Amino acid sequence: MEEQKEDQLDYESEKVEILRLAQSKKNINSLNMDLERDMQRIDEANQDLLVKIHEKEDEIQRLENEITQTRDLAEDEEWEKENSATMERERALQEVEEETARLERKNETLVHNIAELERKLTRKSQKATKCEQDNVKGTPEESKVKLQQLEASCADQEKELAKVIEDYAFVAQLCEDQALCIKKYQETLKKIQEELETRFLEREVSKVMCMNSTSKECNSQNNKASTHSIFSIIAFQRSF
Repeated sequence: MEEQKEDQLDYESEKVEILRLAQSKKNINSLNMDLERDMQRIDEANQDLLVKIHEKEDEIQRLENEITQTRDLAEDEEWEKENSATMERERALQEVEEETARLERKNETLVHNIAELERKLTRKSQKATKCEQDNVKGTPEESKVKLQQLEASCADQEKELAKVIEDYAFVAQLCEDQALCIKKYQETLKKIQEELETRFLEREVSKVMCMNSTSKECNSQNNKASTHSIFSIIAFQRSF
């Protein structure tokens, strides 16, 4: 009789422990759902970064076209003076292109990590569903075995969850690095754009002054024309 009571108490204790572990599994599933939402937000942020990369690549192409046009329009003497500055711009563009390649490699790593995390979350959800179905069946002896299996499964899930959180931190750091790269990228492009605009304005002003010096018989008309040209150039630059 006493042995039956002890068995009954053990059985009740095991049921309580199973319920506690089931609650732990629900908590883990809740964390998994939160991580899935975070992964979705990261994926959306990654798509935005890819759009920005394509926009910056288009900007690089536009700047390279402007540099090519500048070379074609420049005379030999002007080209010798501008050669050093042009080489600096080309080096800056090369650095930006290298940063873009590095950023694209990080994006590939980010996409791979997100896919890995999604696969892990799917496996964890399937395991949790199976354990919950098995816990409601069986004798006290079977429950004891299932309890041991469930404890081992929970321990494994906790380890996997720790790894998922670690991977999530790594992905977050990648996103932060990408943001810094984009900022540096934008600063470099802005500097190149300002240099190009300054060179273009100086060249146009020089042409206007040259036209004035070769048209001595029409000084007043040429002065009006040069003034109008300068303001037109400034308005053109501001339109960009």
